[in-house]
Amino acid sequence: MRTVMRSVAVVTAALVGTAVAGCSSGGGGGAGGPAAADVPAKGTVVLQDNSDHPQQLVRFKDAEYVKVGGLADKAAEERIGQEFRAPLDWAVKWFGATLDADRRKQCQGKPSIIQTKVRFGLGGPDIVSATSAFTMIPCFESEEALPTVPVTVDVKAGKALGAKDVLTDKAFNDPKDLWDALSGPKDDWKQCGLSDLQGKDFLPGKQEGPVETPPSAGLYFDRNGLNLVWSTIGTDCSSFSFNTPYSKLKGIVRPDVLSRLQDAATKK
Repeated sequence: MRTVMRSVAVVTAALVGTAVAGCSSGGGGGAGGPAAADVPAKGTVVLQDNSDHPQQLVRFKDAEYVKVGGLADKAAEERIGQEFRAPLDWAVKWFGATLDADRRKQCQGKPSIIQTKVRFGLGGPDIVSATSAFTMIPCFESEEALPTVPVTVDVKAGKALGAKDVLTDKAFNDPKDLWDALSGPKDDWKQCGLSDLQGKDFLPGKQEGPVETPPSAGLYFDRNGLNLVWSTIGTDCSSFSFNTPYSKLKGIVRPDVLSRLQDAATKK
C-alpha cells in the first residue's frame, strides 16, 4: 500500500508522505458523494466531505477525512474508514443534540458550516495516525470551539489504537510518567488551573453537554514520537499539545506497540 497524490486540494503543511483527493463524500447520510472513479483504489488519501445534514442544520465545507483503501480484508477497510470518519459523524450528532429551540430560532433554517483539516503523522502502511481540526461558523450565537480529534489505526488489525491499546496498564491508570516525559506548554497548563492528567481523560465523556464527546486527551504519532493532544469543547484553556520522542517511551508504551511505532516512523 502506498500514498498517492490526486488534485490540488490543500492540506496543512505538516502533512507528511500522504496525498489529497479533492472530492466530496456523502458519508453520514448527507447528500453528495464522490464517483467511484474519483476515489483511489489503493493507498492512504484525504477526501473532502461537502454533504448537507438538514435535520441537524449542518453543512460540511471541504471537511477533510482520511481513507485507507486497497486492503484485502474489506471488512477491516470499512472499520478503518469508520474510525477516520468518526470525528465528522460526531460533529453532526453534537450539533443536532445542542440545537435547542432558541438556537433553531437564531438559525432561521440556515445551516452551521463545518470544516476539518487533516494533519498527518504516520502515513502507513501498517499504522496511520492523523488529527482532525475543526473550524465552524455556527448559525447561532456561540463562542464554543470544537476539539481537535486524533485517530490512530492499526491497518493490519483493522482497528483503532486507543490509549488503552498503546499505553501500559500502569501508564494508563497513572499517567505521571507519561506527563513527565512530555515537553510543551506546562506552565500555561498550570495557569489554567487544569488538573493532573488522569486515565479517564483518555476516555470519551460528557463535557457539560447532551452527548458523549471525544476524549479530552488523545494520542497522535509522527516520525518524531508521541504527541498528546488536549482538546475540549470551549474557548480558553481548551487546547494544548505536548510531545516526546520514542526514546523516552520505554515502560510507558507497550513494548510491541512501541516497536511497531518506531518501525512505522522510518517508513517512506
